[in-house]
Amino acid sequence: MFAVELSGDDELELLMSLLGITLSSPTLISQSAEFSALFDYSNNLLPELDQKGFDGFYEEWLSQTGRNSSMDEYGQLLFLQGRASAWNRMSGRFILREKP
Repeated sequence: MFAVELSGDDELELLMSLLGITLSSPTLISQSAEFSALFDYSNNLLPELDQKGFDGFYEEWLSQTGRNSSMDEYGQLLFLQGRASAWNRMSGRFILREKP
């Protein structure tokens, strides 16, 4: 599992939208001590961007979120992109929202 620091569901929806994915409503997980919801995006594939495509995505992400460019910010999104090919081969793809 890999954690991406986001300010909330709106930022998650924006991130996925920039990747071409529309999230369905989350499934609430009441019995978990660590997670509050699960988003299933199994019917979608993450784009496998080249460096130019990733850089454009990253600049658009910064522009729309108002976040500052940093090694942490760049690194967490680059990690996601680097895992896209492997994750796209999985039959199930999910995002878990941590409890506050």
